[in-house]
Amino acid sequence: MRAVLLLSLAVLTLPRVAVAVAPEVRAEPARVVLGRDVGVRLEVRVPAGAGPVRAAASSGSFAQPVVESGPVRVFQWTPPEVRYPLAAILVFWEEGRSGTPEVAVVRVPLLGRTTLPITTDPGAEVVIEIAEAQFGPVKADRRGKAKVPVEVPPGVKDARVLATRGALKTDRRVPLEVPPHKPLVAVFPQEPLPRSGGWLVVAGEGSVEASALQLTVEGARVAPEPGAPGRYRVSPLQDAESVSVEVKRRDAADSARAQASVIPGEPVEVPAPTVAQAAPVRRGLAVHLLAGGFFAGGANRGPSAALGVSYALPVWNGRLAAELEVGLRRAALEARIEGYGTLHSRVLAGPVLASARMAVLERSAFTLYGRTGLGVMPFQHVVSSDFQPGFDESRLGLMAFLSAQGAYRFGRVSGLVELRAEYGPAHTSRLDAQLGGVGATLGVRYEP
Repeated sequence: MRAVLLLSLAVLTLPRVAVAVAPEVRAEPARVVLGRDVGVRLEVRVPAGAGPVRAAASSGSFAQPVVESGPVRVFQWTPPEVRYPLAAILVFWEEGRSGTPEVAVVRVPLLGRTTLPITTDPGAEVVIEIAEAQFGPVKADRRGKAKVPVEVPPGVKDARVLATRGALKTDRRVPLEVPPHKPLVAVFPQEPLPRSGGWLVVAGEGSVEASALQLTVEGARVAPEPGAPGRYRVSPLQDAESVSVEVKRRDAADSARAQASVIPGEPVEVPAPTVAQAAPVRRGLAVHLLAGGFFAGGANRGPSAALGVSYALPVWNGRLAAELEVGLRRAALEARIEGYGTLHSRVLAGPVLASARMAVLERSAFTLYGRTGLGVMPFQHVVSSDFQPGFDESRLGLMAFLSAQGAYRFGRVSGLVELRAEYGPAHTSRLDAQLGGVGATLGVRYEP
């Protein structure tokens, strides 16, 4: 009995440890129909004595991103101005709490409203089933056409179409054209960041494992926390006044950005993370293919193509890349000379260009690049006619270019559009041609 009493006294005299608990969140409505619902009310319940609660979202906006006091903090969130299905990721946390952060994550489905055109038997009753919800019935007209208003939740790729005409019933599936999205949100729960280090938390639709994400970091070293998906340790660099992190998916175009200032003070020497912990940055090989045409006046025009390889340099966070490109240019002239016949002239060139590519503007999945390059241009000139012997000649020229290139990422593949100004004269004693001028191309880039 005495031992039990002593144990009880020991327990009572132990210091109390504050345990961080994620806030409890209730959303009303729990899902949003775009174009109908104008907002969501979110009630965040926190323990007594909790500090200010901050909110962030993958899309849309909060009327007040911080609510200071009260056992229940009320936030008003407005959905983004889109009409296609999407999931919104909302996060809430207690501001200023030290130690391991506890963040509440809420997923709000945003349903898109549309009208599906259906072709079936004339006069049939059409019902569409999407994610266990039914829409209709709508009666098809005498041509078998029906338009059914539906609401499509995020992540649904097809719809079930049920058509009934008397005893005849059909059951089929039709694809839904829904943009692929896996939204992300990234936050620093401690802001400003302590000089000794803090945390980055990433939440999103689908996997947020470190292997599924690509981080571009400025002003800090970032390492994933083992066994805690979406959580990273952040160590500000010695002279950093702020830290910025851009998070992108490796298999999709979605991205998020977080930025925080650093508390001034004595710099702390931070050991570099091991190779296994180092945050991924934009660097590595990529291959691109372009095809289009050029125009330099008169007969100086024709198709163009290029195959190239690039390497993102470990400077400016990978925004600068070195490239090597092998191209193809072709121009031809066919002239009829009265009393003699027809003259055929063709110029074929294969420029080999070294170039640099720099990202000048980045907005989500879109990037605008500036490119410039210089190299050699071997070319061949072939002439044939109805009235004199033909001949061919080969020479080596120079080519230079300056271009603006837009890229839209679809995971590892990017679609490219490029406008290009080139200078590529091809001169011999019997030829005066320009294989440059103004060019426009479309293409793709693949980053393994």
